[in-house]
Amino acid sequence: MLKKIRFLLVFLLLVGCSSTTEVVRDKAMLEQIHFAGKDAKQIFKQAKNDSQKKDFELAAIGYQKAATMGLAVAQSELGFIYYKGTGVTQDFAQAMKWFRKAANQGLAAAQYNLAQLYHTGKDKDFVQASQWYRKAAAQGDVKALYHLGLINYNGGEGIKQDFAQAEHWFQKAATKGSAKALYHLGKMYHQGDGVNQDRAIAQQWYQKAAAKNQAPAQYSLGLMYFQGDGVTQNFTKAENWFRKAAKQNYAPAQSGLGQLYYEGKGVPQHFSEAVFWSKKAAEQGLADAQNNLGMMYYKGNGVPQDLVLAYQWVSLAASQGNQEAIKGRDFLVKQLSVEQLTKGELLAREWTKNHSRSVIK
Repeated sequence: MLKKIRFLLVFLLLVGCSSTTEVVRDKAMLEQIHFAGKDAKQIFKQAKNDSQKKDFELAAIGYQKAATMGLAVAQSELGFIYYKGTGVTQDFAQAMKWFRKAANQGLAAAQYNLAQLYHTGKDKDFVQASQWYRKAAAQGDVKALYHLGLINYNGGEGIKQDFAQAEHWFQKAATKGSAKALYHLGKMYHQGDGVNQDRAIAQQWYQKAAAKNQAPAQYSLGLMYFQGDGVTQNFTKAENWFRKAAKQNYAPAQSGLGQLYYEGKGVPQHFSEAVFWSKKAAEQGLADAQNNLGMMYYKGNGVPQDLVLAYQWVSLAASQGNQEAIKGRDFLVKQLSVEQLTKGELLAREWTKNHSRSVIK
């Protein structure tokens, strides 16, 4: 009986191994059947359906097949999944290869994506980026129009800063409804970048961008009202715009809202709310917010007084060159014991290690 049981176990194990092999074979066969008899467009459509069903590996196989057959949209999509690492191992070289194939066929989306790799990738080449943005922009791609404005506005990496060109492209993108372009036009008129400084016109552009829920524009409007810059000072309106942007996790607006609560301007003074909003901005690396939060810990406003945490936040802000924070850090060094300083420095180092991408330059 015992031998019989052992025989059955061995038999079942063998069957199991055979079954595993068959599963692998079946999967390969299913993939062949899945796309069999279809042309490139049909394979691409099937791959899109697979992607929507979250079967990203199968979708990647389909995109590869259609891309190899020369379908531009499939080549672009294959480039995108290599860029994101969706269903394939992330590979920027492969992403660029497939974007380029589609871009050379005149696909605007691929031209824009290729430009983005040159603009923001590891091996930057702004000249190449500008050339590909122009190709996509010539087809009316709104993101390419905006980024042509941006690349001319900032300059660098072989591109001369040119505010006139920046305004030209921002205007074209704004006409197509780009909220970012609307904001940058406001910024140009606000600062007088290549145009006559005009805060009234700046406000108009900011308003248009803010109406599209563009956080930097909402913050800029709030700041104008907070400072009385080109408008009648109005803390209530400042609070309204800061809050809209703060809810979108825009750090400068969160810091501004925290300051309003701390000072009781436009809202009842509320230290706990000041801490809440200042900390949100501080965690994103905004130096002003880190310094403000540190001072609240030092004074015990809205939080229990804690000199170690005060030092942590103030020193983080000081490390970014914030002058007020540098003074505050030097002051705290004289107030804290060696043990407290050691703890504060350790907390600051740990925060920096865990938030290496958070610091706002």
